[in-house]
Amino acid sequence: MKICCDACQAEYTLEVKGPILLKDALPRGWRPRRIDGRVYILCDVCGNLRQFVGGLSPYLQQRLQLPSNVEIEFPEHTEIPHDWFERLREPKPRA
Repeated sequence: MKICCDACQAEYTLEVKGPILLKDALPRGWRPRRIDGRVYILCDVCGNLRQFVGGLSPYLQQRLQLPSNVEIEFPEHTEIPHDWFERLREPKPRA
């Protein structure tokens, strides 16, 4: 099975031998990204977090033919434990 980056058209051939989630089958660094309600498969360069700092990069806007005001979902932030922020706010004991 071949997959293709939706932005740069880089291709990768997968060997799938049974049922598997897409995110687990993708090569290292490749990931699905939800942008403006649609999921795009992006390679390790196009899907890198640097492309999303401060909003969607001009490169991805052009390659995916998207307007500048799109909604981006960051799955990395949903993996933070629910009490992580609380632990940061707690004062640390002085030595």
